[in-house]
Amino acid sequence: MDVISLFMPLILCLTVVVSVGIGVVAAYAVVIGILQAFGRATQPRPAEARPRLVLVPTQNHASGD
Repeated sequence: MDVISLFMPLILCLTVVVSVGIGVVAAYAVVIGILQAFGRATQPRPAEARPRLVLVPTQNHASGD
């Protein structure tokens, strides 16, 4: 009878620790899943062969007209 009374708190404590651990892991997995599903999409890389567009004046305009 004394052996049972010593093991019951240990079993109860172990059960609580395992249940809380499973809950934490499950919550972590759900949050990571939501972030993966609804997170920002990665930006596509621009094509390397395409020249970069730069605004450069091609004509000399006379100022003051």
